[in-house]
Amino acid sequence: MMEQAREKGVTNRGAASIAPTVVKSGKNEFELLDCVDGSKWVQVKPSSSPDGVAGAHYHTEATVAFKSGKWMVSELYWGEAGSCMD
Repeated sequence: MMEQAREKGVTNRGAASIAPTVVKSGKNEFELLDCVDGSKWVQVKPSSSPDGVAGAHYHTEATVAFKSGKWMVSELYWGEAGSCMD
């Protein structure tokens, strides 16, 4: 999703609100679940005009693993706009 936006020259303004919950944990890996609130996060076309994508809530799942001395997202699922409710 982020690569596609970058290729189109689309940027984001504002911030998403996150409140992840740990649903599974291990020594070097955690699984997180969230309903990301993107209602104040606006996508902007290269012409500096909004692209008409309204902010929404996104069902999100992530796996975070400790590798090479740091925590990194190893897997990420980002659902469609409106895929969860806050």
